[in-house]
Amino acid sequence: MAIAFHTFLLQLLLFFFASFADANDTRKTYLVQIKVGGHPYGSSSGHKELLGEVLDDDSTVADAFIYSYKESFTGFSASLTESERQKLMRRREVLEVSRSRNLKLQTTRSWDFMNLTLKAERNLENESDLVVAVIDSGIWPYSELFGSDSPPPLGWENKCENITCNNKIVGARSYYPKKEKYKWVEEKSVIDVTGHGTHVASIVAGRKVEKAGYFGLAEGTMRGGVPNAKIAVYKTCWRVIRKDGRADSVCREDNILKAIDDAIEDKVDIISYSQGFISRLQKDKVSWAFLRALKNGILTSAAAGNDGNYYYTVANGAPWVMTVAASLKDRYLETKLELEGEDKPIIVYDTINTFETQDSFYPLLDEKASAESTRKRELIAESNGYSILSNYEKDEGKDVFFEFAQINLLDKAIKEREKGAIVLGSRSYDFNESKKLQFPITSIFLDEQKQGKLWEYYKKDQSKERLAKIHKTEEIPREEGWVPTVAHLSSRGPNCDSFLANILKPDIAAPGLDIIAGWPENVKLSSERPSDDYRHLRFNIMSGTSMACPHATGLALYLKSFKRWSPSAIKSALMTTSTEMTDEGYEFAYGSGHLNATKVRDPGLVYETHYQDYIDYMCKLGYNTEKLRSHVGSDKIDCSKTEIDHDADLNYPTMTARVPLPLDTPFKKVFHRTVTNVNDGEFTYLGEINYRGDKDFDEIIVDPPQLTFSELGETKTFTVTVTGISKRNWKKNKAFMTRNTWLTWTEKDGSRQVRSPIVIYSINGPKACM
Repeated sequence: MAIAFHTFLLQLLLFFFASFADANDTRKTYLVQIKVGGHPYGSSSGHKELLGEVLDDDSTVADAFIYSYKESFTGFSASLTESERQKLMRRREVLEVSRSRNLKLQTTRSWDFMNLTLKAERNLENESDLVVAVIDSGIWPYSELFGSDSPPPLGWENKCENITCNNKIVGARSYYPKKEKYKWVEEKSVIDVTGHGTHVASIVAGRKVEKAGYFGLAEGTMRGGVPNAKIAVYKTCWRVIRKDGRADSVCREDNILKAIDDAIEDKVDIISYSQGFISRLQKDKVSWAFLRALKNGILTSAAAGNDGNYYYTVANGAPWVMTVAASLKDRYLETKLELEGEDKPIIVYDTINTFETQDSFYPLLDEKASAESTRKRELIAESNGYSILSNYEKDEGKDVFFEFAQINLLDKAIKEREKGAIVLGSRSYDFNESKKLQFPITSIFLDEQKQGKLWEYYKKDQSKERLAKIHKTEEIPREEGWVPTVAHLSSRGPNCDSFLANILKPDIAAPGLDIIAGWPENVKLSSERPSDDYRHLRFNIMSGTSMACPHATGLALYLKSFKRWSPSAIKSALMTTSTEMTDEGYEFAYGSGHLNATKVRDPGLVYETHYQDYIDYMCKLGYNTEKLRSHVGSDKIDCSKTEIDHDADLNYPTMTARVPLPLDTPFKKVFHRTVTNVNDGEFTYLGEINYRGDKDFDEIIVDPPQLTFSELGETKTFTVTVTGISKRNWKKNKAFMTRNTWLTWTEKDGSRQVRSPIVIYSINGPKACM
């Protein structure tokens, strides 16, 4: 049952990893990457011609051809047999033929928590001209969150499939995969049948809706970060039933590339991407497509992944992508199980019980011990303001409890109209404040530690009836002075790619836990037991980096409504004005810190990194010229004359370097950086090294220690030299890291501060990463 449980958990958090079709499938979907130049197969017609030359006798181009790419990828996708794939691989024009991998999907208070309140100054005219591309599971267009009074941007061409575009949803297209091995639950349509895409889109740009909430929880005004911006939907994720009967989502790589292709051609302002997997750059075609988007002035905000508190698990780690971790909010959800006669209740943080607190104490019933019982029992549930009562008014009613491995007993509890359900789980399930269960019955989940208290109470006095009361979940404010922390589910760096070892990822953290946002009214609320759930609502609570990503997207769009800056300047402003955080993973958990809208419009200085800078960086690291040309679609790239430098630097807002093992070795690292003044007038900034806690370095020198600017757009270059010894100080003394250390440029006689974390580290990684 552990496998089934983890499958359910992935569905709950909606961030998934690569998987492939059965080897027995006759035809499979492949991405055919073409070399740049020197052949006649570079166009769409050329792609079809090349495909036709390798097809088996019983195949046709019309049946095998899927997509030709113009903006995001050099090549095409096709449905191929093994012999056709091998023939393509032998063609000199072809660089690579790879399987199209399957990716799966990764608020009332959250924007206030980031200081982007309803009272924040807005540039409404510019904001309404911005378009966010949401590449996800579609949208529920009938939600009141997706309306607008302002027209689409001037020159924008509405493209909507099977729905009518409006002033908010200005684009809606779907990319239906080849049906290889699944039972397809939905037809080709942009309508969201999972809820994920609707939730994400409403966080970014949902319009203001009063009196939003989730059965009395998180009540307030729901709205996106940029409620006047427009949404272009690109549906790439589809609900399916696998051969073993499990419900799942399929998000094919070839479809995602085509969606990016269209988003670039549509000239959107930003891409919000809550999908991904851990992958090396050499194989990660989606990340290279995002570099092409950046070349066209489009920033990509992407989820860091939900692989938990493990290092080398961060996804979407390319330096041209803004990679977003998930943080906790300044409020948390608490559920109590009260035991009659006991002074203190059992309190848990991993349950959402939307039903009212039970009206009295009810007898506990061990469902395993009463499997033969046929007594009818009463279930009191709240849905849309009314109660559902059974016809068995004289029956006693009980709270049943059972192991999570016997979750099928929940069906029995509902059918027999129990008062409530107490679900018991083992410690290996790793539930915590980040991961929550909810069921369509009054319920609470107890992990191994908490259930021990229940068993102690249940077995204490067998002569007495044991009574319990399950309370409705409550939203509790955190104590004053609480510092934002990263969710346990959020993936950690460093990057699992030697080419990216000196880039700190994730870049930033944003609220991703217990986020209430829009939900399709045709989709049931519970992803754990959807077949049993009768509840439908306009909003739902979800958690994951999928929810953090659109918060960063929204703040970036908010900034763009005031400043027509480059993607890297916008990203820099978000990172250098962020708030300090705490976590045992330090900067590999949260990057620069927590998003904070207070100063994002006036960062003072920004670190600009242009398209060519990324190309030069990859060349210096020794990336293959032919592959790089194909990745970016240009035959003008030539790395052969570039001197290899594995310590090459990129003008990034953070400063990171991996130093070689063994530990306890002296190191010296020099960072070269250039900052751009983004304000009119004369300004002087003083450089200062700050650290919190232990000092993990010998010396850090900033040269020059003072920067003076006299005009808007002026640039200044400086170096930061870090020396020390890689002493064991981290990850149970098996690794080294300079923790909570940063350079701050502080405006003299002013309030602007530009903060950049400094991370020197030495750690053994998984073999797959080395």
